[in-house]
Amino acid sequence: MDKTDYKLLQILHGNSRISIVELSRQVNLSRPSVKERIDKLIEKGIIKNFTIQTSLNQYNEAITFFSELSQVTLPIEKIISTLKQMPQVNEVHIVSGEVNYLVKATVQNTTEMKELLAKWMSFAKVKSSIILETPIENQYHFESGD
Repeated sequence: MDKTDYKLLQILHGNSRISIVELSRQVNLSRPSVKERIDKLIEKGIIKNFTIQTSLNQYNEAITFFSELSQVTLPIEKIISTLKQMPQVNEVHIVSGEVNYLVKATVQNTTEMKELLAKWMSFAKVKSSIILETPIENQYHFESGD
């Protein structure tokens, strides 16, 4: 990867809907060159997908929270399968240290949160924190290392 690839990643990270025409203008390359570079980044697995970010709290009164799952009594495959089937679960991270999993979830109310936590408590020790505000979100710095 060179500086142009990093610049493309930075721009796409900010707005994955940007047109190839605008991208080519911003990195000063032809449209076919930009398209080819993006295709190569996808092929190499550097770009996994193009997606949107939603603000769940903007369109409903949702509660988003993190839970630390530790002392898990089920095998990893079962945990991942179980969490994947729960529509409230946004992200699952396998982490090091005393905690085994860090789970981000969104529910409609405290009753739904209590029910979800009770399910998790059947196979793990659970510690949760409600997100009050997210002043920095989805930040990533694409630097070429030069």
